[in-house]
Amino acid sequence: MGNDKVFALDIGTRKIVGLVMQKKAANYHVLGSEMIEHKTRAMLDGQIHDVEAVAGTILQIKSALENKLQMRLNSAAVAAAGRALKTARGSARKNRTLLYEISREEVRALEIEAVQQAQYLLAQEEMKSKEKNSYFCVGYSVSRYYMENQEIGNLVGHVASEIAAEVIATFLPRVVVDSLFSALKKAGLEIYSLTLEPIAALSLAISPSMRLLNLALVDIGAGTSDIAVVKDRNIFAYAMVPFGGDELTESIASHYLLDFNSAEIVKRRLLSDEEIDVVDVLGNKLQLSSEEIKQSLMPMINELAEKVSLNILEINQKAPDAVICVGGGSMTPSLTGCIADKLGIPVNRVGLRTPESFEDIEVEAAHLKGPQGVTPLGIAYNSLINLPVPFIKVTVNKRELALWNVGEISVANALLNSGILLADIYGKPGMGKTVEINGCIKVIKGEMGSPPLVKVNGEQASLETILKDGDEIEFHKGQDGKDACITVKDLISSFPDYVVVNGENIQLQPTVTVNGTACDFDTEVPDRARVEFRPVSTLKDVLKIAGVSDYLLESKNYHYYLDGEKKELEWIPITVKVNGEKAYLDQKVKSGTEISYTIGKEYPRIKDLNLDDYLDLKVKVNGKEVCIRGKGALIKMNEEIVTPDEVLKDGASIVLDKNRSTAILSDIFQVIEIEPAASGKLTIKLNGEPAGFTTPINNNSNIELLWER
Repeated sequence: MGNDKVFALDIGTRKIVGLVMQKKAANYHVLGSEMIEHKTRAMLDGQIHDVEAVAGTILQIKSALENKLQMRLNSAAVAAAGRALKTARGSARKNRTLLYEISREEVRALEIEAVQQAQYLLAQEEMKSKEKNSYFCVGYSVSRYYMENQEIGNLVGHVASEIAAEVIATFLPRVVVDSLFSALKKAGLEIYSLTLEPIAALSLAISPSMRLLNLALVDIGAGTSDIAVVKDRNIFAYAMVPFGGDELTESIASHYLLDFNSAEIVKRRLLSDEEIDVVDVLGNKLQLSSEEIKQSLMPMINELAEKVSLNILEINQKAPDAVICVGGGSMTPSLTGCIADKLGIPVNRVGLRTPESFEDIEVEAAHLKGPQGVTPLGIAYNSLINLPVPFIKVTVNKRELALWNVGEISVANALLNSGILLADIYGKPGMGKTVEINGCIKVIKGEMGSPPLVKVNGEQASLETILKDGDEIEFHKGQDGKDACITVKDLISSFPDYVVVNGENIQLQPTVTVNGTACDFDTEVPDRARVEFRPVSTLKDVLKIAGVSDYLLESKNYHYYLDGEKKELEWIPITVKVNGEKAYLDQKVKSGTEISYTIGKEYPRIKDLNLDDYLDLKVKVNGKEVCIRGKGALIKMNEEIVTPDEVLKDGASIVLDKNRSTAILSDIFQVIEIEPAASGKLTIKLNGEPAGFTTPINNNSNIELLWER
């Protein structure tokens, strides 16, 4: 298709309109047009929800026009609805030589530079907010041109050393634009030009000669109402209301129990029919009065008018001189009057704009002659009067991306357009730590982040690498550096002192507290911690380092009663020697000391009480009282008979039955001595009865030792 013809598509919430417009010497002529309504709600609020369904409808329109006009349609001019619209202002300034006139291409390059600055500013705002949307520029309008610091209407053809431009750029989330591109691609179409619906409508509905006035253009569609404000010869601002004709249709459907399509038919007949026959979802035949339906819609009409008016007042800071309404929703009964009332301007200052008033546009199709035809005609007209910015396609991590071809496009530009914030592509350095060690401040740095990995067509590249159409970019964000991680062990200096514990060399390391709490050497030290080292000095500390459990190094006092007398036993499970001599846990140790330890029973037994000292037997030998050590006394603990191996219970009552204590007669020779006679035989009597050396004796036994000749 030549430069004098363009295929334009208005992809709306309720329908898609396609037309081919030709630029002639004196006017613009629509060669052919097709309109198809969506069979399902494939679009909501101006955004594509079912890409395949929308692509199928576009393909139908494309095929019909190709057959009718006998021409091949390869690309299309499209416009995006203003849902989730963002605007940003940008400016650019350029010094140039005085040898040449300013060309149209030079002005376009200046404008695009201003758009790029606006996109950068928007990206900076997104970084500060919690939103992570990626935005794509769908159009821009020049606010002002400057030449030698003086405002001028048009730069082309002038000669100047310095030129500047200010623009207001409009952006939509990348996902919205990508779905539009995807639908066109599935229909076999490339993007010829892309703009915003209110920009397209404004280019046709409000001519440059009208822009001396402060005017608001409202494009009311099925899903959205897009707003543009002009004043002081320039486009001043854009806004969007996610409210349109579908809300009115849904209100009728809810009020009269109709399906959506039937309610849409009823809404369209309000202006032409006084009575409307319809069947509700239950099969009831209804005859509805148009006036009654209009009255039921008034709350929704007032809500739409109020939302539109509030947005106009917000972006214009006052009521405009007039409001121009386009789009199918602008024909809603009483809507223009309500908007005038909300803005506080005369009713005759809010009106409809239709293609019939455009002297240089030739339109034959009926579906383009009302206010609903302004936007599709504006899309085509705008792409013919303004040189479209061509697109190049690249892929970022195998995702196809369309970019405005504004000259030299770098990898950084592509990443920014793909939604990757440039501030995040380098790995961030890890967080450091500041620690106070025995009163001295020490700073531990985090690990540095790594640079990103960038490849273009498999070759190593950088962010500044210039791209061309079809390039494949592989990008991996730089890895963040690890936060500083330091343990107590890392902070301990080398200690040369050693001791030998059970044959193994043990380094004498200090005990450590972090923020006043004792900790082991594997404890991670937090940021701003207060660390204190105390040298090891006692045997107990050394044994802890050697791996002896704390409970083995703690002594415990056991209290008990022995035959009614209160006693106490200090018990510690471990026995320690230093350089071969018995040692105590709280004694100091020096470097080179040899330490040995054995671990005994964790709890004391009855036999550890040395009860034999309390089992002496009193006997008389030849009338003289002596004491001998008894054995095997009966032991009771808490009134239960126990063995010497029974664990001692704290607070236990122990009773010994000495009468059960036994000895043999020969045991008395341990405590007495007898002189052997020169001759004769030793006679032994126990309690008057003959006895031998192995005869058992008891407490109070009477023993007689006699030599018989």
